[in-house]
Amino acid sequence: MPAPPVAFIAAISSDIGQAMAQIYRARGWHVVGTYRDAAAVAGFTDDDGVELLACDLASPEQIDAVARHLQQKAIGWDLFVSAVGMLAPIGPFFSLDRQEWLHSVTANGAAQLALLHAIFPFRRAAPLARAAFLVGGALNRGFPNYSAYSLGKLDLVKFCELIHEECPDLHAVALGTGWVATKIHRQTLAAGAMAGSNLERTAQFLVASQSGTSVSDIVACLDWCFAQDRAVTGGRNFSVVHDPWREGGAGLAQALRHDDAMFKLRRHADVT
Repeated sequence: MPAPPVAFIAAISSDIGQAMAQIYRARGWHVVGTYRDAAAVAGFTDDDGVELLACDLASPEQIDAVARHLQQKAIGWDLFVSAVGMLAPIGPFFSLDRQEWLHSVTANGAAQLALLHAIFPFRRAAPLARAAFLVGGALNRGFPNYSAYSLGKLDLVKFCELIHEECPDLHAVALGTGWVATKIHRQTLAAGAMAGSNLERTAQFLVASQSGTSVSDIVACLDWCFAQDRAVTGGRNFSVVHDPWREGGAGLAQALRHDDAMFKLRRHADVT
């Protein structure tokens, strides 16, 4: 009997990470997840199909320890999903503590890539390893007062494009989730007026949180992305909410096949 597939979830202690882990476990997958808050993963401690690894991505030593654990336990992975994200510090750029700002930019971007780099040797080779980064919805519009979050997530979008060209045995996508009702929004409420107009928008969303994106939709969109050929969806940035991937998404797949620049970061204009 073949071994079940393995999903590696960075930030399994996040609300989205927890819910994704539950979905993959219900499918019979094994799950390996990193966490910082032990209390947030207490529900998984009695599940032999979930391997929990303490890891603060700000620590290169802890990232290395995760890689050593996979090597020592001979754990391979089929799917890497990073649900890491932090909105703070929130406020106009020049009002923020620069070290806190730099830490947030790194946590929202490069540190997640460092983790993938560390565990990449332990991917399962057949047919393709898959990687997905949850990048939020702030990339396609102005998002003042959230520069650290936005810049870190932009790193991930561009990385997917770059690694698509560099590494033919990895199918990587970035996924904008839209508004999801999770505890991350407490950071906006805590920032108060420093959040600008997003403070009111966030408060209104939390009152009507049933209108937010469900994690089952996020996973379904990932399923769609990885069901397509790597040449179709690899290296691109998708929106769970706004892209027509549901009901087979045949039209979207066809459009992607015919436009290599679609859903990528580009300066695009016709000069007449």
